[in-house]
Amino acid sequence: MSVPERSSEASDLRMRVVIAGGGTGGHVIPALCVAEALRERGAEVVFFGSESGLERALVPEAGFELHALPLAGLAGGPVRRARALVLFARAVVRCRSLLGRLRPGAVLGVGGYASAPAVAAARSLGISTFIHEQNSVPGKVNRAAGRLVREVLVAFPDAARRFGRSVRAVHVGMPTRRQLFQATREEALRRLGLEPPVVLVFGGSGGALNINLAAAEAFGESTPYSVVQIAGRRDFPRLSTRNPRHRILEYAGNIWDYLAAADVVVIRGGAGSLFDVAAVGRAAIVVPYPHHRDDQQLLNARYFVERGAAELLPDREVDAKTLRARVEELLGDDEGRRALASSMRSLATPRAAEEVAGRMLAAGREGTG
Repeated sequence: MSVPERSSEASDLRMRVVIAGGGTGGHVIPALCVAEALRERGAEVVFFGSESGLERALVPEAGFELHALPLAGLAGGPVRRARALVLFARAVVRCRSLLGRLRPGAVLGVGGYASAPAVAAARSLGISTFIHEQNSVPGKVNRAAGRLVREVLVAFPDAARRFGRSVRAVHVGMPTRRQLFQATREEALRRLGLEPPVVLVFGGSGGALNINLAAAEAFGESTPYSVVQIAGRRDFPRLSTRNPRHRILEYAGNIWDYLAAADVVVIRGGAGSLFDVAAVGRAAIVVPYPHHRDDQQLLNARYFVERGAAELLPDREVDAKTLRARVEELLGDDEGRRALASSMRSLATPRAAEEVAGRMLAAGREGTG
């Protein structure tokens, strides 16, 4: 699959755009992919984010300006909810002030605490405003905000119809890091010093305790294959292994190398993780997070499973014995594994970031809300 190339359109030098939101890697990383595409087109990109999300580290590291807002979620009792609403109202006022000074041509909300106040402020000022919805089931905030924006840009085709007929929802796919399309298995194995076959277990940026504990037990003794388990900062201190072919890592910034080296990947059903695997094209066992009210990760996973691109393993069935058996069944089925990998690769969306960037810049040039 080809890597997205720089657009041949005229440079959008000096146009400024704002990207708002973050919190988790699932929001921040696609936002940074769009920001890179915008920067390549000559635009200046400014981020609005929360004070506690991953954007506080990742956005400045990527060379973008970040305005952090004090925000909180609505979960909890009446006092916490009241505080969150006060912070939200203050954030809208702050965003209006920032947007009035920055005068962006367009604003993109990517989800997370900072997305909603920025979108509300931008719309009230008549700025062309967009939302990117990463999941197959939009959350309540995005469903409400969808009625206020110029376009809702979705990663999953099914998400478009969930916004209703009054919302202009367009399927663009998931903005994905280019390194994932460029990574090759041979180079990854050499760089990482891994001996094939390789199993990768990755529960997402926040970790996945049930998967991590099962994997540590399942692969903690001798295996005839290499296992890399990226546990996340929360779970890493709890895990250990006696198997020299089993690596347990806290974090991997070069996730593309580990995905490229893998023969089988065990992941949660986060949209970002699924499309990362699709970019590389690997056989996946998906264990959706079971506690979302709207079964968000389950429906994300089903999109891939129903297209022959992944296998589903319910979280309630995950234990050391079952996990190892499912992994070894796939490792022993070369034809089935290749079929899954091929179907997975066909679902990648390599030009999604360019598509989002292009729509924002076109709206900015028009100067309409």
